[in-house]
Amino acid sequence: MKILCAVDDSDVSRLAVQRMGSLFRSGAKEIILLHVVDSYVVHRGRKPTASETKVLSGVSRKIEEKGKKLLHGCAERLTAALGQGKTGALPAITPLLVKGHVSDTILQWSERTGVDCLTTGSRGISDVPGYLLGSVSRKLVTHARCSVLMVKGPMRAPIPVMLALDGSKSSKFAAGKVRAWLNPDEVSICLLSVVPDRLTDLASKLLGKRQLTALMKPIRRGAQDLLRDYREKFLQAGFQVTTTLLEGNPPDQILQAAEQRPAQLVCLGSKGLSGVERFTMGSVSEWVSTYAPCSVFVLRQA
Repeated sequence: MKILCAVDDSDVSRLAVQRMGSLFRSGAKEIILLHVVDSYVVHRGRKPTASETKVLSGVSRKIEEKGKKLLHGCAERLTAALGQGKTGALPAITPLLVKGHVSDTILQWSERTGVDCLTTGSRGISDVPGYLLGSVSRKLVTHARCSVLMVKGPMRAPIPVMLALDGSKSSKFAAGKVRAWLNPDEVSICLLSVVPDRLTDLASKLLGKRQLTALMKPIRRGAQDLLRDYREKFLQAGFQVTTTLLEGNPPDQILQAAEQRPAQLVCLGSKGLSGVERFTMGSVSEWVSTYAPCSVFVLRQA
């Protein structure tokens, strides 16, 4: 597993580094720590005059030095988190300092390096100006071609993880990667399946109660079978597992379940829409990643 972790000097970024080290301790093979120096901060989007060039060069140099120190500190924290209880060789850690527009540059480097997963911290929708302007983390979830782990706050082991399943290809991919990538010593898994109410609403207008019950019975049974099958797979992989079956609007039910359990990390597959389609049409994964009260792991097949 190859990971690109975008870092800055925020608290959530530090949490992302620490949690990534424990979550992926058994699955990570290579980790790139990426810090982007936004050139707009220095130049304010304009070409400097001759008299300003020397001053701005000095400012740029100081910002880069600060970025290098930040990367060094992140590498030390990550090494410490990865080394706890691990007997084999640690993953290779590569610090990388680059310049450019933050979200665009992170996306470009995630594609250039061919990573399996992109990790970032998120301040959440409580930061109203950041939400209205479009936060970096939301842009990464919307447009990244790989899986994205969005860390919103502290996660304490054993981390309660909720994995949403619906039997689709993206769901199967997500379940397989969660089993392969996450550390069973650090997490407990709740497998969640939601029977959509869209079919129920339509059928209730056309069918009687007995016909509706007969229609829904195989759908619920299929969801129960799905949960039972995946429960066995996760048990065999050494995870602690529980299952939950709900009925209703999937994104709403996932969010409510995450609050009520409560979960510290929600994992779900992405349907594979293009970046533009995800932006214009929306998706369950984007909705959950935006409004979930906890960290979210959107698993997407590159």
